[in-house]
Amino acid sequence: MGSLCSMSYRYLGNKTKLTSWICATIAAKSALIERIADPMCGTGAVAEAFARNGHKVVASDVLKFPTLHAKARLQFDKPYDFAVIKHDGYRSAINELNGLKPIKGFFWREYSADGSPENGVDPRRYFTGENAGKIDAMRQRIAVWRAKGLSGDAADLLLHDLILATNRVANITGTYGYFRSTWNRECLQTIQLVQSSMIPCKADHAVFNGRAEDLVDEINACDACYLDPPYTKRQYGGNYHILETIAQEDTPVPAGQGGLRNWKEKASDFCYRKKAPAAFENLLKLIEVPLVFISYSNDGQVPPDELKKILSQFGTVSRKKVPFNRFDSNGRGGNKQPLEEHLYILDRR
Repeated sequence: MGSLCSMSYRYLGNKTKLTSWICATIAAKSALIERIADPMCGTGAVAEAFARNGHKVVASDVLKFPTLHAKARLQFDKPYDFAVIKHDGYRSAINELNGLKPIKGFFWREYSADGSPENGVDPRRYFTGENAGKIDAMRQRIAVWRAKGLSGDAADLLLHDLILATNRVANITGTYGYFRSTWNRECLQTIQLVQSSMIPCKADHAVFNGRAEDLVDEINACDACYLDPPYTKRQYGGNYHILETIAQEDTPVPAGQGGLRNWKEKASDFCYRKKAPAAFENLLKLIEVPLVFISYSNDGQVPPDELKKILSQFGTVSRKKVPFNRFDSNGRGGNKQPLEEHLYILDRR
């Protein structure tokens, strides 16, 4: 089996290009790590790299949509029974979803150029009317299949595919804080789900949806923990609200011209300069594993010297670093100021 299909979409703090370096640094520190926690897993790039390196992985995220990606990376390596919805397999279900006609549902009304948002603002041009209508039809069909007995894992896999397909045709500059005023070629294409190919899972990985602070029992049952907290003021809940709505399978009341769902209940203290230091301290008080690895940018909310001082309260601290390019939301290059990604190693042994 190959790697997961089409997972390379722009995501704040994505570590895809750094996974080899992260895994090598962790392996050099200890060869005795069997089970590792990744409780801020994002789209699961590092979690997948851990799995490929032979670790058992416990992954989680406070938002639901990243956990669907993590499940697809770590747990969907076996066939699921689609007979209950009268399909002979995954490919057949994908084909039916792709063949659905658009309907004028929630996404068409709230997020398409042809829609009429409930709060009376101008149409939100996140998608063409056709693509938003097809998203509505696909969401509806997956919900019907789930109600008819399709397993939660199989339905989640289809939602994962729908999220990736949605992202490919979204009229955005990288995140969903707002939509573009003009269309590009990609967002004018017809949305198409693509069957994912999964990595072989040779270990019993686990994926949860929740805050790291609420999953300390699972984290502390591991040999090590990898933390990748937000380091800028950009909240993930607001920047990826549409993908979260697909994952949640709900119809929230979109607010303002941007149509954001209520994301504040899942806001991260790590995004605030005044709250981030205490957030590190509070989490590390709960984590009891022998080794903690923390990915953090040198221009994060907590400066390097301050972060090292905080970590030093809990054990011996060392640090590795590598240059990387600043996140570019429109993907067109430009003035990418070189930065450094730091991997802090907290040794409590």
